[in-house]
Amino acid sequence: MMAELHTTITEHPAMSRLRIVLVRPQVAGNIGAVARLMENFEAGALYLVDPQADAFSPEALRRSAHGARRLQEARVVRELNEALEGAGLCIGATRRVGPTHQAEDLNPREMAEVVRQRIGEGDVALLFGSEDNGLAREDLLACDTIVRIPAGTHYPTLNLSHAVAICLYEVFVTLTGGPLPEKSINRPAEAADAAMMNRLTEKLQHALSTIGYLRPEKPDHLMFPIRHILSRANLSRAEAQILIGLAQQIDEFARYEK
Repeated sequence: MMAELHTTITEHPAMSRLRIVLVRPQVAGNIGAVARLMENFEAGALYLVDPQADAFSPEALRRSAHGARRLQEARVVRELNEALEGAGLCIGATRRVGPTHQAEDLNPREMAEVVRQRIGEGDVALLFGSEDNGLAREDLLACDTIVRIPAGTHYPTLNLSHAVAICLYEVFVTLTGGPLPEKSINRPAEAADAAMMNRLTEKLQHALSTIGYLRPEKPDHLMFPIRHILSRANLSRAEAQILIGLAQQIDEFARYEK
């Protein structure tokens, strides 16, 4: 039998700031394989959002190999926002082509460069959806940007762990290939994290729907561009809280007037 090959990796502190978030994973073996990959590339924390499979099952442990500790330390949460607390940037992996956010889509190499530019500001969350349906629209609206892995048009869907492998590899190569940029001077000291930005997006969608600004059958036509505008604004926590309060007041006033 051919001996198992192990990757020799030089420790790189920035990789520990890359958290992997699996949203509603359904196959225990895939969770284990992702844990192994995270050990290979020295990624940060593993978050499991509403997992549909047992991450501590014998199959998951078998597939995790030397990454079993990743499963033991995995943070299991019910809601996506819990996995985004403290993250300064959220990137969603999807195979879907959407007209509203297509211009913002990145390939894995471009995504890795974005991570390199932002990793000095705090944790980066990299989201992957369930094996059958991927990330839902609500998950994608929580993301600052989207990464799509190019593949043959006859069968573009990748296995979950394979997609994680490609993204982790690209980030690892990019982060270990040279010095990281200094912390952005345009980023506020108390920047709104990904969880707060997601709450803001949700509140805005609710308020804009209440006043009739969004088309009920197609809210994404405006919500994805709005989400990207908010992401580029680099809001502080105080600024995001002001906008959350504004959205709540709009919603309450519109309902009262009705």
